[in-house]
Amino acid sequence: MIRYVPFLKAKRGERNAIGDLSPEVKEAICPFFDFPRKIPDHTAASYATICREIAKSLKKHWGTDAEFYFDDYDVAPQTLEVDGEHQYAYVLKALNELKVIPVVGLDRIPHNAAVSSLKRNGEIDSTIVVFRAEQSDFEDFDADQIDYEMVNVFKQFEAIDLVLDCRVCVGLDISMAAQQIAVFSQKFCSVYPVRRIIVSGSSIPPTIRDILGTDDHVILPRREFEIIAKARGLVNRDLVVGDYAIVSPFFSEKNIDPMLFQKITAPRLIYSFDHSHYIARGISLALGGHEQYAGLTSELCEKEFFRTGYSTGEEYFYEKSQRIGKNANNGSVVRPSVVAHITYMALESKF
Repeated sequence: MIRYVPFLKAKRGERNAIGDLSPEVKEAICPFFDFPRKIPDHTAASYATICREIAKSLKKHWGTDAEFYFDDYDVAPQTLEVDGEHQYAYVLKALNELKVIPVVGLDRIPHNAAVSSLKRNGEIDSTIVVFRAEQSDFEDFDADQIDYEMVNVFKQFEAIDLVLDCRVCVGLDISMAAQQIAVFSQKFCSVYPVRRIIVSGSSIPPTIRDILGTDDHVILPRREFEIIAKARGLVNRDLVVGDYAIVSPFFSEKNIDPMLFQKITAPRLIYSFDHSHYIARGISLALGGHEQYAGLTSELCEKEFFRTGYSTGEEYFYEKSQRIGKNANNGSVVRPSVVAHITYMALESKF
């Protein structure tokens, strides 16, 4: 039974992390991958290259037998053509050997048309489609707009997985957001055949500096849990929990000069427990280097909430705290951090 949906950027660390999960964890999740945003925007060539990398990696690390969601919501503009195909059609074709579930949404007309066309031509095997609504969408249930934009897509699939995506929850009124989720989901389910309702969000801002200085740590309450808990009390169907793991929904790849990168970037760790994130930062890499991870992981492993040996993520953190093997770096900590988070959410977290 699926009880948790991790929303992940389809980057190497996140893709590889999926392969490190235990069979028990894999059975409890259905990952939702977003094509990684890039600044400046993707070209057709860069998009095609990354599509091939993603398809090869997911086939290796997730396999061909389990469902997953895939979207390119973060890629702007949504009008890129790749080898004569709409960008989303191109990535869905690249993933056609896998059990990919396509995603549609409001105000995404070329994107939705690509899904409709592929399904009509027999190039999408899934009988399920995802309708992804953001907070601005579920402030009000507009039946006319949904029917007008989505009818040609919905009628080609047997059922819909409804995603209510709060994105960053920090500025949301918890009670109001929960009420909006409840009303929207109930009205939507009364009209359309819904298999699963997923509510997702994150409390991690686009820039960690907004909540934490260098050489410091903080315990960050996860407001998405509060919203989901309140919404559950108002809905007569189960709500599946989703989140953005250990990155912000608004994460993006930026082309930064390596010398400047060292000056503006500091090592960091994010570890989840008890409806909270523990977030720790070092000083800039230019001043302290990646060796700082030995200290950051040592402090983490000494915390009473650290789950020693719980997953390969915790094993990695312990090894680095003991200075075993190569130094950790900003890239290498992503994989174990995602594994630790997903394992906790799928098996341990009470939500």
